[in-house]
Formats: sequence, C-alpha cells, structure tokens
Amino acid sequence: MNCVEPGFAQPRPRKDAVVFPGAIQNDTQDRALPPSRNLRLQRLREVGLGELTPEERARIRTVGSKPRIGVHRELPDDSLATGTWSTLADGRRIWRLSVRSSAAAGLRVEFFDFSVGTGQVWIHSGDLVDGPYTGEGPYGNGEFWSAILESESAIIEYAAPAGSRTDTTPPFRVRRVAHHESLIGQGGDNAAGCTLDVNCFPAWQDTKKSVAHIVFEETNGDQTGTFLCSATLVSTRDNSFKPYLLTAGHCIHSEAAARSLQTYWSYESTGCNQGPPANKGTVKSANGGHLLAFEPISRGDFSLVLLPDVPSGVVFAGWDPQPLAEGTPVVGIHHPRGSYKRISFGTAFPAEDVAVNESPSLNTAPGELFTAIEFTNGVVQPGSSGSAIFTGPGVVAGIASYGAALPEALLCSASSTAAGYSRFSNTYPNINAYLEDLPFSQVSPSASALTFTGLNRAFTGGVSQTFTLTTQSVAPVNYKLRSDVDWITISPDRGTVSASTPARITVSVDPRYFMATSSYTTPITVLSGAAPPVFVNVRVDMKIDTSTVTVSAIPNPVSQNGTTWSLRLHLAESNGSPTRVTGLRIDGADYSEQIAAWFGSNRIAALGALDANINTSGLVTPVDKFFEFFGRDEGSGQTWYRTLTVTFK
Repeated sequence: MNCVEPGFAQPRPRKDAVVFPGAIQNDTQDRALPPSRNLRLQRLREVGLGELTPEERARIRTVGSKPRIGVHRELPDDSLATGTWSTLADGRRIWRLSVRSSAAAGLRVEFFDFSVGTGQVWIHSGDLVDGPYTGEGPYGNGEFWSAILESESAIIEYAAPAGSRTDTTPPFRVRRVAHHESLIGQGGDNAAGCTLDVNCFPAWQDTKKSVAHIVFEETNGDQTGTFLCSATLVSTRDNSFKPYLLTAGHCIHSEAAARSLQTYWSYESTGCNQGPPANKGTVKSANGGHLLAFEPISRGDFSLVLLPDVPSGVVFAGWDPQPLAEGTPVVGIHHPRGSYKRISFGTAFPAEDVAVNESPSLNTAPGELFTAIEFTNGVVQPGSSGSAIFTGPGVVAGIASYGAALPEALLCSASSTAAGYSRFSNTYPNINAYLEDLPFSQVSPSASALTFTGLNRAFTGGVSQTFTLTTQSVAPVNYKLRSDVDWITISPDRGTVSASTPARITVSVDPRYFMATSSYTTPITVLSGAAPPVFVNVRVDMKIDTSTVTVSAIPNPVSQNGTTWSLRLHLAESNGSPTRVTGLRIDGADYSEQIAAWFGSNRIAALGALDANINTSGLVTPVDKFFEFFGRDEGSGQTWYRTLTVTFK
C-alpha cells in the first residue's frame, strides 16, 4: 500500500489541537414541541412488543471488537393503521401511536417512505423529545433513524398539514425499532475494574474533550443491531472547524451506519473515581453523519465521518502524519465496553501481522500499517475501538483497532497488556485533502435518484441505468463513487471529469439479491477531493408473488420408539413470497382443521418455515403414509400442491 502522501514534496508538520469556541449546533430551544405536550387529547393506542425473546437476548453480546447493545425489532403488520387521530380546536389533525419494547433502556425508530411535506413528526417520551422532522427527512430520501430516547416506550406523533387527507395511515412507514440494553452491568459498570478514570489526570482534561462515545445501527447479517465504538474529533490545518470524526473502519464502514450515528462528548464521571454518571450527558452532536473515507483492517482500519455539527467547548484534536517511533510514550482516551470515558498509558513498539476476527470475516492486520501499544497503566477493551492514541496532549498518532479478548481477571492481573492501533501516518494520505482543507471543485450527478422495479426478480426496463457527472472546473477533477451494498455495481467507480468532458456512469443491480417482496435502498456517494459528499439514491421495489414451498419429514424413514413413532413435518418457502397452507390430507383423510393446531399457524412467511411435531401409535409396520399439502399464495392467489411419502418401520 502506498504510504507516501501524494502532492507534497516535504514531510508535513504535525497539527496541534484547538478548542472550538462557538456553536454551529441547531438551537433546540426554538424547535416546535409536539402538540400533545400542551393539550389534552384522547387516549392513544400502544403497540407492545414485549420483552426480548431468548433468541433476541442472545444477540446482546460483543461481535468482533464491537459491543452490540441493541437488537432490531419489527412492528406487526398494519401497526400504523391502529394509530389515533385527534382534531384540535383550530382544525389541525394529529396522529399518534405509542410503541413499547418492554425493559428497553433506550429506543429509537427507523422511518421509511417518509414524505410529510410541511407536516411535522416527533418521537417523544416524558421530557425526552426528538424532532420535528419534515419533508422527506434529514437526508431527503425518506429514510432515517430517530435519535435515541432513554425509555422503553416512545410516542410517534404526526401533525398533518392543513387540507391533507387524514382518513388513512400517516405518509410514512416504520421499518423497525432498535431496543437498547443498559450499559451498566450487575457490578455497576461494564468496564474492567482496572480501567483508569480520565478525570483523575489533570494534564489530559482538554484532550479528553476531543473523544466521543458513538452509537450506531448496522443492518448486515450478523452485524445487524446497535453497536458501540469510540472516536476522536480532528482538526483541519487551517482550523476551519469542519466537524471531521476519526474512528476505526471496522466501526463505521457504510453511509447507512454513519447516518445513524449518535455522538456523545461528555459521557464521563462527575469527578475522579466518582463512578458511572446518571446518563451520557446532554453534550452531543445532532443525529447522523456522512462517511467520507474508510479502509478495512487489511488496509489500515480507519474511517472519517463528517458530522452535522459539534457543540461549543469540544476540542478538535491535532495529528502527526510522521511515523510513530518505537519507544514513544502514548496515551489512549476511550470508552471501554461502551462505558464512561477512561485513560490508558503505554509505549509504542513495532507490530507484526495479526489475524483479527472482526465478524463476519477474518482479516489480517499487516504489521507495517499498525503500531503495537504495550499498556502498563490502564487497559483497553471492546468499545475502545476507534479511539485515538496521543503522543502529547491533543496530538493523534493512531486509532484503536484490535486487542486480546481477555477475561477481566486476567486483564487486570497482567503487568502489561497489548493492543493494535492503525498508524495515522498510513491514514493521513487517504484523508489529507480534508485535513489540509484543500481547494476543491464540486462534482454533481445529473440524477438524485434511480428507481428499479421488478417482479419475481425480472426488472422492468432492465438491470442497468445511467447518470452523468459534471463539474464547472476547466481542469480535470478526480472523482470516486462508493456503494456500500453488494447488490450494486458501478462502472466506472472512479476517474476524472471536467467542464468539457462529463463522465457517464452505469449503475447495475443484481437480481440474485432480491429474495423477498420489499423495497431495497442505498445511497451512492459521490466524492471529489475535499468537497462535501453528494448522493444518488438507488431504490429497488421488488415484488415476489409466487412461492416455492418444499415439504419434508425428519427423520424419514421413521423408526419406532417404544410404542410410538415421532417425526417433524417441515414446510419451507424459498422464493420470497408469503403463502398459506389451506389443506392437509394423510392417506386421503382430511386433517385440514388441524393445520393451525399442529403447525402453530397456517401462514408461511416469505423465506420462512412451519414445523409440526407428530406422534402416532398403533401402526402395523413397515408401512408408507401419503401426505398431501394444499396452499394459496398471498400475492398472486396462485394455488400449489405438494406430496410427501413417509416410511414407518
């Protein structure tokens, strides 16, 4: 990997930290409050999701080096149709619905197809209020996560624009909610007892103000859920106070995750060794962010995010693009296991190639891109990922990437512990345009959105669409396009564009990824130098209206156990369309009325399955039994018929 900074003949000097003197944060005091806060309205309905199931609770664990503290929960079908409409004295119409996920320490809501015009939407609980959201949401594409409410319930409240229809569900959907568990363990705190409270070290009180606790959502296989990391605010050379947040690539590696960011700056104790604070504090950035650059562990493990804003008083850390010398004393400030802010002291030494199991894949962290830190006072843990090491107050030299996953007893009894940090000298060439605040020419796409429509994985109009990139610059401008999903191919994904030579871009979607009736969405990020990112929103509306059902018996043949024979009937749908089992016969005898009792339901969800445990006795064996299954698809109404022969011996 090229670690030499392009465009600079001489090594660049280090940048010192600077305190942010102002506030570009939106003034929440001037925001409109939900009408129901000041009015007596009729009782609203509640959608109760209950407590987490054992399967959901098992997902609350550390995945790789990131603690997962939340799971995503789907709302029942047509939940929004149960919301309550109220009419105010001035004629305005208000819709409300309460959602409760029992025993949650925090709750947030993911909106989809959000298009409320001049209407307003809030999410609130008690004194906690998020919003209002208007138009098509903060990203202009109808998709976003609300802020986190530290409550097990949340009211979604919509004030409809004057003259709009209010006899239907509101003009948005709720895809899911995130149920967050508490960060406080049974012993009072999740972090190891040998961690050091940052507030016990006066020399680092300014530097700590550059370190953030971040919470974000992932929706990718085993990575689905709410995760925690640490991050550091970094300054530009000219102190422009553009809010660039540096963290690990294995933490934030998609635009969707960046847009779900909650960034807390004052999650710390009230004083030296005073223990966990009552909450994460009110000093935080506005919800969200944009991913500018990232690399996985195999290429240096870093991520740079542009935040919407930062509050006054935070510190923009400096940085040193020169390699970190062996034996250099360093300090880490971080949030171990998502706990309040801690500090660790160590020394740098050369790293070796290390295999890092960062689910869902195993990556090698090349020694030449990382620095090993031996901590002799204080430790780091999962959740510290993405935090910086400092060579002096406020000067970043690396980002926490990996460490030994040791039980607390071993971690705290060791004379020293080691962890791997990505080298800032490797990160810098990839993000120097932002940190040096270099001049840029904006590159603009001719389309802000592309929509693909498909039926049973066949696309109307084909699998490819195009748009054009243009710029006003006479000189060629480098561009790069990024998609964070596997089902999109972009060609070309990088190149140059000028005022006289636009670039034609082809976007193709892969039908194999659209396994069920749903709307699939992702932004394509357009990057050019230090310019703010722009986006082309891609949406695939896929409808699968014919099912594929397979039936089987486990085991088959079935052996006698005492006086009975036991088997499990298994019906699975694999084409992505929900369907219903309408009939069941065994050797010609009709058992259709037993379907719901035996299987628990007569409906097979898209890509779902039904199982029934059957016990029988009094058979004269060996004998074959003939099973017939009848069904009808919910989408197309098409009927299906399957047979199964089971041998009893």
